Amino acid sequence: MAISAATESEDRWRRLSAETLREVSKADRAQLEAERLRAGPAIRSRIVTPAHSLKNRFLSWERLIGFLEGKRPPNDQYLFSEFENDLDHRDALEGALSRMPEGPRRELSSLLGSLDARFDACTAEDVTGELDPWLRRRRRDADPAHWWWHRKPNAAPW
Repeated sequence: MAISAATESEDRWRRLSAETLREVSKADRAQLEAERLRAGPAIRSRIVTPAHSLKNRFLSWERLIGFLEGKRPPNDQYLFSEFENDLDHRDALEGALSRMPEGPRRELSSLLGSLDARFDACTAEDVTGELDPWLRRRRRDADPAHWWWHRKPNAAPW
């Protein structure tokens, strides 16, 4: 997955407080352990950073938004399966932030809120169920507060 430089997430990440960075580190350590447990014994010890770190999840969410905004990098593709994965990343961000103390949660929620506003601006509520053939089960099982599962791109990037 190619993620372009100079994103809103990267800019905000450089300015996170020490307290927030400590909380992110704790969350990433837990994620690393989860990823190691899913790996085979032969490669478990070689996994030193989580593929799905909080920063990577923010970057993935923002990459989707960039595609929806028409900021597609040259020669980059976006498949429908990535859309579902990015909605999963958004779920994971919600969960991770909910487990953080108020200060770090507020700081990261500010970034997430900004990204969500951009996502909202380039999507519409899927009232006709256009994406249901691919997302019906996920939409049915999604937490009702996870509104992003019930939206469709104004212009599909796939």
